[in-house]
Amino acid sequence: MDHSSAQTVILATGLQSSGSTILSWCFLQRPDMNGTLDGDTDLVPLPPAGVETPFLWYKTTISCFTLGEQVAVLEDAGCTVRPLLMVRDVRAVWMSLMKKPYGRNGVTAEDPPLRLRFRRFLHSWQDAAEKNIPVFRFEDLLARPQDSLKTLCGQLELPWQQAMIDWPKPAEHIADARHGNARFMESSRQGLLSALDPNLGKQIRGQIHEEDLAWLEETFSDYNASLGYPAEMQGLKLLPGRAVPSWEVSRRLKWRLRQKPVRYVLSRLGLSSYKPRLQ
Repeated sequence: MDHSSAQTVILATGLQSSGSTILSWCFLQRPDMNGTLDGDTDLVPLPPAGVETPFLWYKTTISCFTLGEQVAVLEDAGCTVRPLLMVRDVRAVWMSLMKKPYGRNGVTAEDPPLRLRFRRFLHSWQDAAEKNIPVFRFEDLLARPQDSLKTLCGQLELPWQQAMIDWPKPAEHIADARHGNARFMESSRQGLLSALDPNLGKQIRGQIHEEDLAWLEETFSDYNASLGYPAEMQGLKLLPGRAVPSWEVSRRLKWRLRQKPVRYVLSRLGLSSYKPRLQ
């Protein structure tokens, strides 16, 4: 399949659980834009074919690929790319991922360790700063929805469209709306202002391993200072140690169990050289 496009691709990416689904929905409401609500995080950007709007939207997340790698793949396909990076307080993102099925702290290419995902995101933020790529704070969308979106449109050289607030377009009119945050997709989606909870960004609570919290606050110290996030966060429920990456949570384990269940069980029992007798 040829995934190249002569259209300008607006590429939006950020960490999973960064609020990017709602931003994606806003842009896909524009009459001059269509595309992908939420791309597969373990696949390179593959824009849907047959989109005839002037701009093609593609939203994905940073887990297996950095922002720069995603841009390069689209440019290799002949696309003109206008990227943007969605950001959020990384401690809120981490605690959210701990509760999500896609927040697998795995050991494979498809489900990399959480710390590796966050390092890729940090590199992407540094890359965005060097290349003057727009950086959009989820917290600004909560506090100043229309003003923050208007500013972002200006940075992307796009005219303002009121549809980004009103949401007139149903899901069936979106070229690829297969994925997206489950809670958001199950909501009524009657408009941006009714969908937002302005207190969400102020109520950062949850549990996190103490070593991971210390690692996040040290590793992302420049990020936090630059974007106005607190250097340290108090009042969280601290778990001992750190979240250790695991093979057992990786999707590849399930795939192998389905494909070669007997061989896998034998290898786990230390009997990988065992060969069953032919009947």
